[in-house]
Amino acid sequence: MGKNKDDNSADNLSNSMKKRIDRANQQKKAKRTEITGRIISILILALIAAGVIALIAAAVVKASNKVTPNNNYSEGLDENGYIKGVTASSIITMPEYKGVSISKSDIEPTDTDIANEIERQRKQHLDTETDKKIENGDIINFDYVGTIDGVEFEGGNTNGSGSDLTIGSGTFIDDFEEQLIGAGVGDNVTVNVTFPDDYNKEDLQGKDAVFECTINGIYPEFTDEFVAEYLSDNASTVEEYKEFYRKQEYDKNLDNWIDNYLDENTTVSKYPYRYLKQLKALQKYTSLESFQYMNQIYEQMYGSGYSDFYEYNGTTEEEYDKELINICQDSAKKMLTYQAIMEKEGIRCTADDYKAYLVETEGSDESYEQQKETFGDPYLIQSVYKSRAYKIIKDNAVYTD
Repeated sequence: MGKNKDDNSADNLSNSMKKRIDRANQQKKAKRTEITGRIISILILALIAAGVIALIAAAVVKASNKVTPNNNYSEGLDENGYIKGVTASSIITMPEYKGVSISKSDIEPTDTDIANEIERQRKQHLDTETDKKIENGDIINFDYVGTIDGVEFEGGNTNGSGSDLTIGSGTFIDDFEEQLIGAGVGDNVTVNVTFPDDYNKEDLQGKDAVFECTINGIYPEFTDEFVAEYLSDNASTVEEYKEFYRKQEYDKNLDNWIDNYLDENTTVSKYPYRYLKQLKALQKYTSLESFQYMNQIYEQMYGSGYSDFYEYNGTTEEEYDKELINICQDSAKKMLTYQAIMEKEGIRCTADDYKAYLVETEGSDESYEQQKETFGDPYLIQSVYKSRAYKIIKDNAVYTD
């Protein structure tokens, strides 16, 4: 049965409406897709921008942390050797430096210290031509080759490198040292011994051994003649040298005591950025200079050296620069401490003070002009403040027994 005219009109209207609705839906979908695409594009661009910014930021941080060597020693210091623009006493907390109690037992050298110094001096002057015969108490240098049943054993040969021995010290096994008494320089002595049953090497315990020994030299006695010949810049007799050494060690130990006291009881609230940066630059410069010098020696001795400074140190550049922070903070802390004491005492030094310091320590100021050319006056003047600070502490300390 066919449709009437009204039915056809309704169908046509319905189809037309459907098409319009479909087009509208398609347009909405296209618009949503376009908007979504724009949002995604914006997000992608934002992520890219963030990544670029992060990379730039990382590069900036890396660049800011990179240390460029600099040999301008006086940079960052004012004309009086103070850290430029910094009031040290405002950024550090330090202990009382006047009236400090110091125990003499902590700084005075002992009799053992003096005996060790005398032996050290003797061992710098081996006598290879003396007619003296070895006696108990002598210090000698000799070589030896040890065998058991004619076979060398491990550790029984000096291989010509020489070994020092104090006769009568009991350093070697029983009856070894006594058999060298009476021998002279250049003599060959056969020493027969038996290793003790409790010797620290099991394979040698209780074994009979033979040592073929060659006497290389005998260290001279520490006499007035020895002092006059080798130590005349400091003394002319044994007692004078002992007193010289005692005072030298006392002063050194006192300085070390003060250095530890200040370091352990001083804190820095904020390190001056520019000064710390300059210290790192100086440290890197001096380390590079040292490396270049050592590398030349390696090349001359072994035919090759290190490819670069960082291979020599076993670090990357970034690792090395990072390590400089702690090193230079320690240096900065010391200089801030000395400056803080100077500030509290109202002391500012000049080049004339440094020249006077040279006269006191070196006997003249002849080296001043050359030092000034290399380091600049501010750096030289700053170096005076340590001795000034220490002197203030020493002069006002309470010394106890």
